[in-house]
Amino acid sequence: MVKVTLIHASWCTACPAARRLWKDLKSEYDFEYEEIDVETPEGQALIDKYGIVGVPTTIIDGEIAFSGLPKKADAIIRIK
Repeated sequence: MVKVTLIHASWCTACPAARRLWKDLKSEYDFEYEEIDVETPEGQALIDKYGIVGVPTTIIDGEIAFSGLPKKADAIIRIK
């Protein structure tokens, strides 16, 4: 099963739209989904591991798939 991890921040203006996008897709498609705030220890660990420089960032199956807000069609292609 595909695993999607969204890295987000409370101060990020694009993050709410990214969160809505992935939650909407979760209701239509079968994949694992988690959200991680960059300001948590887990978020900091992912920033260090992947060299993330901005949010929102979407990691799919252990690889950075999107930096910024993905287009819905592109997101669907990656989770199918």
